[in-house]
Amino acid sequence: MTLYELLKNRQNRQRLKEILTIFSEEGFGYLISKVNLSHHLPLTKRIKNRIAVEKSIPPQVRLRQAFEKLGPTFVKFGQLLSSRPDLIPAEFCAEFEKMQDKVPPFSFEEAKTIIETEFNQPLERLFSYFDPKPWASASISQVHKAKIKGKTVAVKVQRPGIKKVMVTDIELMYKIIELLELHVPEFNSYHLKPIVYEFERWTIKELNFRIEAYYAQKIAHNFAGSKIMKIPEIYSGYTTERVLTMEFLEGIPLHDIAALQRNKIAVRTVLKRGFYIFLKQIFIDGLFHADPHPGNILVLKGGKIGLIDFGIVGHFDKKLKDSSLEIFRAIINNNDEKLTEILLKMSSGGEVNREVLNREIKDTFEKFQLDDVKGIHISLILQETLHIINKYHLQIPYDFVLFAKTIITLEGVAIKYDPHFNLLKESKSTLDLLLDHTYFAKKVISKTKEKLNEYAQLAESFPETAAEILEKARRFKLNIDIEDKDVRDLSLELEHSSGNLSLGIIIAALIVASALVMQISNKTVFYIPGLTLAGILSLWLIHRTIFAKLKKEV
Repeated sequence: MTLYELLKNRQNRQRLKEILTIFSEEGFGYLISKVNLSHHLPLTKRIKNRIAVEKSIPPQVRLRQAFEKLGPTFVKFGQLLSSRPDLIPAEFCAEFEKMQDKVPPFSFEEAKTIIETEFNQPLERLFSYFDPKPWASASISQVHKAKIKGKTVAVKVQRPGIKKVMVTDIELMYKIIELLELHVPEFNSYHLKPIVYEFERWTIKELNFRIEAYYAQKIAHNFAGSKIMKIPEIYSGYTTERVLTMEFLEGIPLHDIAALQRNKIAVRTVLKRGFYIFLKQIFIDGLFHADPHPGNILVLKGGKIGLIDFGIVGHFDKKLKDSSLEIFRAIINNNDEKLTEILLKMSSGGEVNREVLNREIKDTFEKFQLDDVKGIHISLILQETLHIINKYHLQIPYDFVLFAKTIITLEGVAIKYDPHFNLLKESKSTLDLLLDHTYFAKKVISKTKEKLNEYAQLAESFPETAAEILEKARRFKLNIDIEDKDVRDLSLELEHSSGNLSLGIIIAALIVASALVMQISNKTVFYIPGLTLAGILSLWLIHRTIFAKLKKEV
């Protein structure tokens, strides 16, 4: 849709005028003039734009203030930008982290109407008790406490009309960014369109509470039976796209160290549990809570960790897990060459001068070489790394950035409690616990199984493929004169070869598995049988190939 088509709607014209007016008031009138949108401003604003001088307030502060005035869509967009130090300058990220997501609550009558419309039932039949006063209010929704069969629940209700507002705002964002990139070339380096696309994708998910419920249940399943982790139970029968009902968790926010100490909770134990929980989500489960906002991590009775708000989650596939572990290893070993290699491999952007990038990373590492490795704060190195990624416009997966921001936030909380807290040490012990020999054994065996299946399918389909080739040759009337006996011999030879191939793979798998078991356990009873069987099968394979062939030739 073009800007002209978008502005045919009167409400869209009014919203664009509101957006431009607020940006103008915050000192960005010169940009409005450059993109030829000044005619949408009132005459007085246009005159001010021409005579305005640059404000003494930094641009990142003025932009944050403009976003907060523009409401939910822009507040959420600012929060997303704060998590993209790989794409925007660090000072803007730091300022956007201050973004306030506090808006006045909407009325109880509106909340009641939405709930009754969603379930087609009176509120009184759904809940035995429903507090008309919101317990919390944010840009997209507000939360009410209620009761179902005596159990206290949190009912998250979507703000009326918010979906329509956000969809319109996002469309206008796209058009404004197109004009900025066209008329102000400096904006091209910030990759704003992909950011808005990412924002649109997350917004659509966040506006569907069923998706949040799904992720909450999936993470809960990954921690089933855990003694240190608690995910609120989701009441699926009381959840729709606009209403989410879950167990209400009473706890202290993790960042409130003073409250934890007052309640005589062992903070260091809680922090260790927190790191274990997040590292397990990232490196084992591949699905993690990616919005570790101070209010989203609660400490429950007994020091158990509770997580709430699953609107933003990160996904870590095998490739990202391996790359992230390699980055950790490169940082710990002060290996700038390795870190350069990994970042270039992860990036989907254009050409980058490897030598220049490596020199920058080397200079970054040198800042920390004077310190004892045990005293290094990994968050500082990750922040520097994200700054380099931004500087050289490396386009790395967003989920890795979410991972980095999660680690930075968690270490920040830990350092608030203990300035000498060492994440490298804690991460190493936690990762050693999570990624033990059993994990790697399972990983290799799983990979071997995959290869076995691939080769088995290849061996199974090979004769048919050969037959198909012969049939095509016949249809093209090629003069191929093959006797029935020759065809039978060819078929037997193919079958014999595929059998040898499968047998060879099985032998290789037995040797690899036995070697892994040998590393895990000293007991010969566990690995000798595997090696023995591999030896017997090897002799049989030699007989099938070399001796059988010699015998046939004789």
